Amino acid sequence: MTKRVKIESIPYPGAWVYSFIARKSQPLSDLYKEVADEVTSTIASGRILDVGTGPGYLPFEIAKRAPSLTITGIDLSSAMVRIARANAIKRGFSDRLRFLQANASDLPFEDGYFDLVVSTLSFHHWARPLDCLKELHRVLKADAEAWIYDARRDTTKEVNTQFRKRYGWFLAFLALNLARAHSSVTLKEIEAILASPELGYSRRIVVDKGLFLKLELVK
Repeated sequence: MTKRVKIESIPYPGAWVYSFIARKSQPLSDLYKEVADEVTSTIASGRILDVGTGPGYLPFEIAKRAPSLTITGIDLSSAMVRIARANAIKRGFSDRLRFLQANASDLPFEDGYFDLVVSTLSFHHWARPLDCLKELHRVLKADAEAWIYDARRDTTKEVNTQFRKRYGWFLAFLALNLARAHSSVTLKEIEAILASPELGYSRRIVVDKGLFLKLELVK
């Protein structure tokens, strides 16, 4: 990966600021809803792990759609975990969701525990992505999958134009310039990581979703 500054854990008050922005951001809201639709169209019951859950907005969207799913969200930031727990109480999901402070490279779960692992806009924060991916492999059940979504900074002009048309110039400027300046990956970087012989996944696919890349990893 290109050498970039990686902020693995967002402290308070930065966590509160991010929580507020994420709640008000239409592009992020649309991403969470899209991912939740993909998840619940694939799995209706079982255990899901959300890595880098932040304020918990993705688990909330999944919980709305699938009452039989048990969802655990982890984040390295203790401030984010507190915010996610408070949000769960406000939304009436505290009995169905749990949020824990944990590092993706050292998960506090037994082998083969989860039916699906998801992660949105967290991958670029991982200081040791190979270690994290191997740890996700460990906690997945046999033949289960990990879906990792992150913003890409090597989008085409066509994608950028479509994004501006959908969200307007101001939001497009923030997403395509300021946010992606430090919170993004490139297809080349992702492919280099997935080519590592250290990973034990039986299938590794990268799906181009415009502004985002989706890694589909099958145990």
